Amino acid sequence: MEKIYSSNVKIVENSHRVVLANINKITSKRSNYKRRPSKKWVEVTLTAKDIKSLLGGRISGNKVLQKIKIDYPVGLYCYINMACGQSKATIPSKVGKIHGMFRGKKFRSLSEYKKIYLSKFPNAIDNAVNDILMDFKRFGISAKKRNEYKVYVEFFVENLIINQSYTGLKIQEAILIKMSEIMGEDYVWGTDREDSSGVDGFVGDIPFSIKSKSCKMKKKPGTKRIDYKINDKNNTVSFTFSL
Repeated sequence: MEKIYSSNVKIVENSHRVVLANINKITSKRSNYKRRPSKKWVEVTLTAKDIKSLLGGRISGNKVLQKIKIDYPVGLYCYINMACGQSKATIPSKVGKIHGMFRGKKFRSLSEYKKIYLSKFPNAIDNAVNDILMDFKRFGISAKKRNEYKVYVEFFVENLIINQSYTGLKIQEAILIKMSEIMGEDYVWGTDREDSSGVDGFVGDIPFSIKSKSCKMKKKPGTKRIDYKINDKNNTVSFTFSL
């Protein structure tokens, strides 16, 4: 298939980029992918409208990239984030494996996703909030303060599990579809098991791991990593990868 690049795709030649060595360990039986050095890189920028178009209109409105903001008391966000990590309050075994759930249903809106999620995992948010508040107790935070902070913890958890997960899944699929167009190959959404091994989906036989640049998860061997960045000012997603 001839590769046709749209206006939001830029091909760049850059011999100064660091290219990793070939990967010999393959984690997915579906693929025989090995990373090959390349001097050609593709830079892609997607608007919210582009994402909606790539997903076949399966988003109501163009707000998928808009973040919900809240003013936390000074330092509280860091405490909540640290307690969430230490207590493992939002790991998949506790809040559910949503990657596979998304595979079966192409949710059109955030409210639809939230409704389906809560029907499958009705206690997940409350349990995560309680885990974090228990860590607050271990930090030495009084019961009065824990009760005062609970509303912020609830927002943090729901925003992470519902809002950010929905946005991330939509971006991942849009990027897979865009890569499919660029590479002239079909794409496949990853299963829960593949997601657990770091594979979000495939384009042809290449396993892709698609993460936000802010994600600290290490790259999994045997995958092609795409790190995307959301620009809050112009409401776009941008990413770069080697051809």
